[in-house]
Amino acid sequence: MDKLRILKEFERLALGNTLETDEIRLYLLLLAYCREAKGGKIAYRTVKDALGEGFSPARFKQACLRLSGNNLIKVVSPPLNRITVGDFNLVYRIFPYAEKQRRRRRKHEKKRI
Repeated sequence: MDKLRILKEFERLALGNTLETDEIRLYLLLLAYCREAKGGKIAYRTVKDALGEGFSPARFKQACLRLSGNNLIKVVSPPLNRITVGDFNLVYRIFPYAEKQRRRRRKHEKKRI
């Protein structure tokens, strides 16, 4: 996976004021923990240590939903509706830019029908 290319594409989205600061920070952290196979696993306590005690499970869930809504990540497990309190491991995928473009086109095609 070409993380530099993904970062360049992410920069355009981040500069477009689409994402909040916490969401940008979370995405960069997830990208750093991502393996070569575009997938990653990170403990919530690691996220909290990196982003601060104020980054609650509710804020984490909201940030993941926004990143997913912008086709940047896919949360594999646990389901976002099960994130409440305590420590858990988030398993996720980072989408490369080309895949994001294909997903957007499919969304627009479905809306036209």
